[in-house]
Amino acid sequence: MSFEESSKAVRQKLAKMTDTDPNDWYLCLKARFGAALVFNALRDIKGYGEVITTPYTCITAINPILVSGLKPVYADIDKEFLSTTSIKNTLIHPRTRAIVMQHTLGMIGDKTKLAKLAEDRNLLLVEDSAHCVTRMARTKGGRILADISIHSFGVEKVLTTTKFGGAIYVNPSLKKKNKELYEEICVKLGQLKEPGHLLNLRVKTYRFHNGVLQRMPQFVKPGFRSLQIKLGLLEPAIYPFEQEAQQDEPKNTNTFVNEKILESLAKLKMNYARRESNVEQYNKHMNSKHFEKLSHINEPLLAYPILFKDQQKAQEAYEMLTSSGYFIRRWYYPLIYPGPKSIKRYYYKPENTPIAEDISPRVLCLPTDLPAIETQKIIKLISQDA
Repeated sequence: MSFEESSKAVRQKLAKMTDTDPNDWYLCLKARFGAALVFNALRDIKGYGEVITTPYTCITAINPILVSGLKPVYADIDKEFLSTTSIKNTLIHPRTRAIVMQHTLGMIGDKTKLAKLAEDRNLLLVEDSAHCVTRMARTKGGRILADISIHSFGVEKVLTTTKFGGAIYVNPSLKKKNKELYEEICVKLGQLKEPGHLLNLRVKTYRFHNGVLQRMPQFVKPGFRSLQIKLGLLEPAIYPFEQEAQQDEPKNTNTFVNEKILESLAKLKMNYARRESNVEQYNKHMNSKHFEKLSHINEPLLAYPILFKDQQKAQEAYEMLTSSGYFIRRWYYPLIYPGPKSIKRYYYKPENTPIAEDISPRVLCLPTDLPAIETQKIIKLISQDA
């Protein structure tokens, strides 16, 4: 299969799974690359200004805003969804250009308020669906709310067998809202070039080099990983320079990545069914005096979030589960994960987002992609009160 054929096949598959048009999908090697081009277009058409987003996210979701010359403004999160579901009017003014609507861990929830706000203020609504590939915020009638929807096939996302790739959906309704912006976004996304030889090599050998790293003694891993990156052997999930508000030049996918995406998308229905089943088990059977469950709806989440009473209890639970052989994440601790070298460069003021600041150190995220028997073991382990 050629690059053109594989790209077309991915777009057609995404369109079929989302009831959209394949011509409205654009591929990129990393979702952050596509996001940067969207914000570049926004700057070019509407001028420099601000983008309302959340600090409860990855640094790679903020960098596309910064490298475009726009300024991130942080709205606090809703505890129930670990994302921003409403925005104070004081955050919006004539220089506001867009709102980022993030679905943390795949918890979409009710985002109609954000959509209405964006529509009323003529702001670009950018949906971050990195944690829920092919799932989007919609009206009860099925209409897609966002102008732009960003999906990721990268490391530690829903598609566990893919390590690279992203897709940007450009809602054709944006053409009526702002034809010039719509066309500029499509042009920029449509001009992405394939990766060069060295980047292609790093993409193809990622599993091998990462596998070598994982088999090494723990005390050797950090130094060896740094050496791999310096030698250009390993393409990390996050480069050190990305913690300094920088980002690589955007690139398209390649045939290898497209074929991996197609393989994983073919199994996505089964993938989501397992995750939804595990979420249901967590909802039904897990309880403890030390934490509360944040998710109560049976959705196919990337991970299942629980909120401990304090940071120490969260850390103790993390150590207990990891020592038992489970891969546990603390999305997103620290905020703007894994943390900027300088929060000033990211325009972040902790006092403006007290809920995110309070919750971030206390959240633990349990895996949802394991066999049911392993989920039952985790429930038993985590529900035992000390």
